Amino acid sequence: MRDTSLLTEVLHLVVQPNDTEAHAFFCELGLQPIPDVPQLLCLVLDESQLRGVFCQISQRLSETGQADSRFILTRSPLQSKALLIEFLHAQPLSSVTVPIKHQWFFQALADRAFVFKYQPIYNLASGEVLAYECLARAVQGQGQYFNGKQILDAALSTHCTHEFDELARETCINAIAQVSNGQTFFINVLPNAILQGPKSLERNLQQVLALGLQPQQIVFELTEVEALIQHPDLSRLIHQIRDYGFGVAIDDLGGQVAIDHYFMALHPDVIKLDRQLVQGCSRHPVQQILLKSLLYSAHEMGILVVAEGLETAEDIAFCRDLGVDFGQGFGLAKPEVTLQQQRLDISSFCPLINRRPAIAPLFAAKLAAFNSRQPRLTHAIS
Repeated sequence: MRDTSLLTEVLHLVVQPNDTEAHAFFCELGLQPIPDVPQLLCLVLDESQLRGVFCQISQRLSETGQADSRFILTRSPLQSKALLIEFLHAQPLSSVTVPIKHQWFFQALADRAFVFKYQPIYNLASGEVLAYECLARAVQGQGQYFNGKQILDAALSTHCTHEFDELARETCINAIAQVSNGQTFFINVLPNAILQGPKSLERNLQQVLALGLQPQQIVFELTEVEALIQHPDLSRLIHQIRDYGFGVAIDDLGGQVAIDHYFMALHPDVIKLDRQLVQGCSRHPVQQILLKSLLYSAHEMGILVVAEGLETAEDIAFCRDLGVDFGQGFGLAKPEVTLQQQRLDISSFCPLINRRPAIAPLFAAKLAAFNSRQPRLTHAIS
């Protein structure tokens, strides 16, 4: 049993920094080396100060430092052996700092406080809007907004991707029903989350039908796919999505998502080329070679191609001239809470182009097939 007679009224935060950078940070924060164990740093504080100290750590120390530095809170005297015994059970700082840092995210989950903006995806040949990508935002009571990257980072850091993804899909489909007039919408999904709860797809289908939408209006855009390329259930997941009549798109091809064996493994309806591959493509020959190769391979397999991150007229012109089917980016339109439906004058972005891409006949056939795809399991849906 623990000898409670040695305990003091003083509360100590004892930390073992993971490296010299973390050590310097903790010293700046006011922690001092324990004389008998100098590799451990200590700060005397009371319980009312705890949250403030951990907030500072969560905001200023690197994620690696938080994950690899260990700590305990103790009332044992610093000179006692009990302190060292307690420290054998020390925890990573991140076990406390991550929940504090992402408290807004937990509140958003509890309040279902997610809203969506819609960014148009344009047909680069005609300037017409093909579809809209639904981009999640979290809203706090003080009017503070958190963008999609912040939301995804929080979901991954807190290991709540499953909870977030299911809620976001449900909320997004409800939002689409409020604004849709037959348009197509791309909804970002995390494949790992769906694989953890595969029945959620059937619930999404029931929800779509109950709201008067059609599955063909929804394209599930799979993100964070790289870690799933070899997952044995990924192919089954994609077949299930298609069987319900939903489209399948893969995000970040050429960026986060590996290209090797990609087309054979997944064969989606649409691929979205990563912005790292697209931005500056009009100036860099290596990017142009990669884009041409990916575009040729995709079109040979009947896959439509979206160029993401189009911001300059030169990049828009190059992608259109190359035969990229669709474009998306701030250079075309920013995300808005309403649906932007005005056709773009593509010639204003591409004044030197007076011809349609050579791929146009194949593109037209594939677009028609994509828009007319039908669910294959409607007989199983009551």
